[in-house]
Amino acid sequence: MTSTSLSRRHVPSSTTLLLRILDQPGLVEAVRELPGAVLGKLIDRIGLEDAGELVALASTAQLERMFDDDLWRADAAGGDETFRPERFVLWLRVMLEAGEDALVQRLCELPLELVVLAVHRLVLVLDIDVLAEQLSPGDEEAESLERALDTTASEDWEEFHLIARDVDVWDDVYNALMSLDRDHHDRLRDILEQCCAMSTEYISGQGGLFQVLTADEMLDSDVAAARDDRRAAEGFISPADARAFLELARRGGGDDERDAITRAYFRGLDRRGVTNAEAPRQTGTGRGADIGGLMAVLREAEVIAPATGRLLSALPASPGGARVASLFEQAMTDLRASDAMLFSARVAEVGYLVNVWSAGGAHDGRRPRPMEALEMVLKTCETGLRAQLGTTPATAAHALTALAKTPADLLFRRGLRRRA
Repeated sequence: MTSTSLSRRHVPSSTTLLLRILDQPGLVEAVRELPGAVLGKLIDRIGLEDAGELVALASTAQLERMFDDDLWRADAAGGDETFRPERFVLWLRVMLEAGEDALVQRLCELPLELVVLAVHRLVLVLDIDVLAEQLSPGDEEAESLERALDTTASEDWEEFHLIARDVDVWDDVYNALMSLDRDHHDRLRDILEQCCAMSTEYISGQGGLFQVLTADEMLDSDVAAARDDRRAAEGFISPADARAFLELARRGGGDDERDAITRAYFRGLDRRGVTNAEAPRQTGTGRGADIGGLMAVLREAEVIAPATGRLLSALPASPGGARVASLFEQAMTDLRASDAMLFSARVAEVGYLVNVWSAGGAHDGRRPRPMEALEMVLKTCETGLRAQLGTTPATAAHALTALAKTPADLLFRRGLRRRA
């Protein structure tokens, strides 16, 4: 075991983790108090298809926050994220497990623009008169369109014609929309009117309907921008910015000065007054909720990393030979004792680096989990600190002096270049 490796405890299986929570009323109640980002990590750890009981417990605010993470995915670790409508269909199926009324309530409470985007990506909504114009007899494109329509599913709803973009999920989507129609007709009309308007606009720009049926690019920029704003307010960093930071670190140069990406990030945190997105928020509804117990279970299961404010205290101590604290960890411990304000700044920098590696790095070809990102950051800062010391003896006193003078992000940049 290397000096910077986190201890390897037994990590419970997904089924064991779920049963452990559901078997304890205090933990069940605490699920309702979790920040949406943390609940989303828990559901991802268990597997969405198996987490119907947890989804049913979630508030709509939690659900919306989980959608910010889960409905947008990259093709590869560190890549740019795009909206994935197939994930929305999977959520529809899981939400339906709580009953049709519960699903309809979710569709009414979620932001309209999000539901419109999902429906638009799954169903082509056309005015029946527009469709009739596109099917003019004797037109070669109309014949291509008719052949395409013959291979898909479609239905009329009032003045609209709904056409499946993916026939495999048509029943799930159409049935959800018709369930919505029974008690919330106006909500469904709002959704279909906006989808129809986007399709009509797209047809005008493309010059024909057949191209729209196979088009990959959708009008999702407004929803994506709103999502980016929400995530930025919680201290997230975009994959593009994370990749740029990591590339800069690997190239080297300018190690004595904080880079523009990091400066902008911390300016944004100061301006927004960002709080820890993983800290439970008491809502006043969780009587008997065992928040502390649930957070302990989540850390044990490596659903979340230790909160950055308790980073070092969560690491195992060295007595007994279990592990030896790295020079960087020891310097952080000493800094906490000597300068609490500067220690808080360094902890914030470590948290930023964890976000960077989670967004732009990779672990075994996939996005790093929280504990994996934390371990990578600690190892890399250790390498950078030793490089910073150079020929200076690697003593605890010298390490503390170096850490006090040098932000963790600069140590990380030096370390990553040497580890590359």
